Amino acid sequence: MSVEEASSTQNSVPMETAEGTGDSVVNGESSNTGVLSRIHQLLEGSHGNNAEEAVKSCKAIAASVLTAPIPINVIDSIHYLTNLIVQTCPIRGISIIDDLLTRCSTPGVLTSLHSDLVQLCLAAKLLSPALKHLDQDITAISPHEDMDVRFVLQYYYYGGLLYASLRKFTRALHFLEICLSVPSQQTTSAIQVVAYQKMVLISVLTGQQLNIKMPSLHTNIPNICRLYTNLLQVAADKDVDKFAATVAQMTPYLEKHNNLGLAKQALDRMKQNDVKKFRTMYVSLKLSKMAQHLKISVEQVENILRKMILSGDIAAQICKKEDMVWFINDNEKFDDAEAIDELKQAFITSMSSYNKAKELNKTLSQNPKLINRVMESESRKRQYSE
Repeated sequence: MSVEEASSTQNSVPMETAEGTGDSVVNGESSNTGVLSRIHQLLEGSHGNNAEEAVKSCKAIAASVLTAPIPINVIDSIHYLTNLIVQTCPIRGISIIDDLLTRCSTPGVLTSLHSDLVQLCLAAKLLSPALKHLDQDITAISPHEDMDVRFVLQYYYYGGLLYASLRKFTRALHFLEICLSVPSQQTTSAIQVVAYQKMVLISVLTGQQLNIKMPSLHTNIPNICRLYTNLLQVAADKDVDKFAATVAQMTPYLEKHNNLGLAKQALDRMKQNDVKKFRTMYVSLKLSKMAQHLKISVEQVENILRKMILSGDIAAQICKKEDMVWFINDNEKFDDAEAIDELKQAFITSMSSYNKAKELNKTLSQNPKLINRVMESESRKRQYSE
């Protein structure tokens, strides 16, 4: 990314001095471009001491921003800082962006800095700072002139990866689906291609059927990712042996795309689903007989059962001495206080989303441009029908 020149607009608020910089700042914007120019010089150098000094300078500039909106030159500098430290010391930039977003962004409004924060949190394996922002549903995109569709795609892609790493797969699929649904540029975005690959594997892992509504421009993504589309079709047949063989054939591609771990988890999940079928048919069963049906060793069956018992997927007891497994009836109950609180919270969230969608629909219905487009579309339909 090339270094752009910092803008120098002035706001009518009291002037502050950024600590450690010696330059007066107006709501985060320097009265001269000295500090920002120095940051850009450091970032272009992109070496250890430069990174340390750039972090300190960016921290001082970010701390000087008092109110929204965040000035473009500050956002610009933080983007460059993210690119510099994401591979070396990502943890150094997390608190800077998190603090800035907490103080100067509107909840539910997506900015270009959100994608930087999630990217750094993933790289640092420190997920909680990003999680509190990701858990807030986005209802609007920042009208800031620096906001580009690339940042929207990155936010939802990185967000999907973060939720997947926490095994919150439903939320991960939701984020990746939004990433694929975003109308991007004239050509298919590489971010959307890798998002589709992740989404295929997570859907197989969770057993959820893919139902993606992609813009017509991006309907070629399944063809671009033909191997993954084929893997999805194989998984639909629920043939574990065939799926394992397909994964083995795809191993070089999966390793190249950093998806081999997800594919192996998906294969394990398919084996676990086969084990669950025995629970519905038997109260107890010999491990050797189960291994024979599944076409795997007794040791592998034991390992699968242990994992499922520890994760709470099934309730069972294993007796290796007698070569037996006993399945226990574990009817789930949802009458405790915690379940009721979760239900209430889900209801409140649903009603809030419904009201926001209703407001947005009302605003759109009164938009003159939208009304003109609808009328033009209806007019063309009538012409074709005649």
